[in-house]
Amino acid sequence: MTVYLIVSTINISLKEVYFGFLENSPFVGFKNYVEVLRSPAFWNAMRFSLFFGSITTVLELFLGFLLAYFYYSKFRGLRLPFTLLITPILMAPSLFGLMNRILLNNFIGLIPGYIKFFFGLDLDLFAPKNVFWTLVFIDALQWTPFTFLVIYAALISIPPQLIEAANIDGAKRLHIVNYIVIPYVTPALVVSGFLRFLESFRVFDTVYVLTGGGPGSLTTSISIYIYRIGFTMGNQGLASAVGMTLFAFMMIPAFIFSKLMKRRW
Repeated sequence: MTVYLIVSTINISLKEVYFGFLENSPFVGFKNYVEVLRSPAFWNAMRFSLFFGSITTVLELFLGFLLAYFYYSKFRGLRLPFTLLITPILMAPSLFGLMNRILLNNFIGLIPGYIKFFFGLDLDLFAPKNVFWTLVFIDALQWTPFTFLVIYAALISIPPQLIEAANIDGAKRLHIVNYIVIPYVTPALVVSGFLRFLESFRVFDTVYVLTGGGPGSLTTSISIYIYRIGFTMGNQGLASAVGMTLFAFMMIPAFIFSKLMKRRW
């Protein structure tokens, strides 16, 4: 099935197809690919997706590790806080985005209202200078629990005798983290980081619900860019070329990940 989809997409990308009329559509070779690579809008969307994917991945790994280690140290085995922590990842991203769109709205939102009430600041979190970091905050709010979950699963696999022996020998907490905890959770960090980067790079629903890719093209991710070309403009030949170009780019982190997985931790 996957092979058929790839072959079909390549076939469409080599033709001039509008609004799904594939029959009798002219063959144009690599014209669509050349147009994609020369398009500033394509590179702007790639730049946004790359920055957004990289920043959210690093932030969510860092927060997920801190949260998992704190929970492992203080609340291990407690079910209620564990359930509350992972609740955001159980929600549909579009619904989560819509809830935050209301919560952070500068006219009716609760958070801007409290900021104005306590600090006297009239803050528009979706203004051009703030919107990127607002999207990063919302993504981290929903997906840090995912990295927490993966890293916590790695933490509970650490033999307790190792940490007990280190404590008896008088090892400091920082040394325990450096020499016992981090080596054990490194595979989990790599796997969760890889998965989160892929998802953040291809983000669509949350950003589309929150900003529609705007203001202007400021928050247009590569997925929104493909959607606009394929379904708003109807140029599905060009949209397929963008999709295949993106597929080629995404093979780079997949290759790096496969190399890392061959290492022995």
